Amino acid sequence: MTWLAHQLSVTLFLLGNSRAMYNMKLKECSNCHQMVYLWRSNPKLCKSCAMSEVKRPILSPSKQRSPSELIVSKVKIKSVSQRRLLALKEYRVVRDTYMRDHKICEHPECSSPSTELHHSKGRIGKLLTDPLYFKALCHAHHEWAENNPILAKELGLSVDRLST
Repeated sequence: MTWLAHQLSVTLFLLGNSRAMYNMKLKECSNCHQMVYLWRSNPKLCKSCAMSEVKRPILSPSKQRSPSELIVSKVKIKSVSQRRLLALKEYRVVRDTYMRDHKICEHPECSSPSTELHHSKGRIGKLLTDPLYFKALCHAHHEWAENNPILAKELGLSVDRLST
């Protein structure tokens, strides 16, 4: 009997053998081979061995895997769904047509060439390809419209997204 097992048996004796009502017996841990009360029954492990084994699964010898099989391949999640790719493909055609037809910035006080397309009501769903809500702007005014939404609405460059 190891020192730890002896200390456990003395402690239980002094406490009135409270574990006796559960019929617990000292058994050998299959990992550290000490005589202790088992924490887990399959495989037979003491508490300290069971807690250290939590991180890796315990496999029977027939199910043991080689280190190369334990490497889990990471599956990369697509950044854009197939449905969104199709919508963007349609959007490029509509955008290029709109930009070809509107070569000058649509800001009332600007006559610079338009370089960017502003979605005055957003890009969600069908709004992505709806030319009714497109505005061709130069870079400076597109940035201004994005940073000043209240003033952009007053000039007609943006639309309230909650309105129908």
